Amino acid sequence: MSDVWDSAAPGWDANAELIDAQLALATEAMLDAGAVARGSAVLELACGPGGAGLAAAERVGDSGRVLLSDSAPQMVAVAARRAQARPWVSTAVFGQSEIAIENGQFDAVLARHGLMFVEDRAGAVREAARVLRAGGRYAAMTWGLRAQNPWLGCILDAVGEQFGVSFPPPEVPGPFSLEDPELLGSILREGGLQDVRVQSFSTPMGADSLQAWWERVPKLAGPLASALAAMEPGVGEAIEERALAAGERCSRREADGIVFAGSVLIGSGSAPGR
Repeated sequence: MSDVWDSAAPGWDANAELIDAQLALATEAMLDAGAVARGSAVLELACGPGGAGLAAAERVGDSGRVLLSDSAPQMVAVAARRAQARPWVSTAVFGQSEIAIENGQFDAVLARHGLMFVEDRAGAVREAARVLRAGGRYAAMTWGLRAQNPWLGCILDAVGEQFGVSFPPPEVPGPFSLEDPELLGSILREGGLQDVRVQSFSTPMGADSLQAWWERVPKLAGPLASALAAMEPGVGEAIEERALAAGERCSRREADGIVFAGSVLIGSGSAPGR
């Protein structure tokens, strides 16, 4: 899977600022849920280009420290470049299921849109709790209901309609595999966290045009980007046509372009005392 996300790194690099802007308010809420404050030691898992960790770095200041980590080396390279001006931010290559850190090293662990792609999600939460200090906070952001995220759902539906199947397959951990607040909360509790809370936030996505939206989003969805790249040109064009038609129906026009609805969940909890 790291190869898939490595191949998506250029798209994430090119769109990192747009993504951070879309998720800015929700990211601040995630930092609040993680109790990130000046002087905190923070680990970001599945960091991609490092947006959540860099936001955390602004809070913790040079009296704190932030470690950006991902299983995809090319993503970590992007995050490291973006963090160059902050010497209290470092990077490492490892995944959510095996964190190469000793126990009890962090005040907060963050995962912005990474937890839903793990096979053993409760196990990943348990591993994150392991590296937290007693009472430290874990906070994860996941996409909310697919119907509330047409900016991505329309494209996934277009692929599924083209082949007459669900995409991604139900058995595969995908972007909406943790869209249910109750499921997210139960996984956090199963992972050993206490004081579990799940909140919902609106995260609309804007674009200059439908074509700009189509050209951006598939580059960000690693498995989707790989699937589209492997299709025959005629098939890809048919999917694009379906997606643009659906996007026209699901977006609203504004003076400077279009806007799609978006929604995220923020689940959080604290590590038990040791």
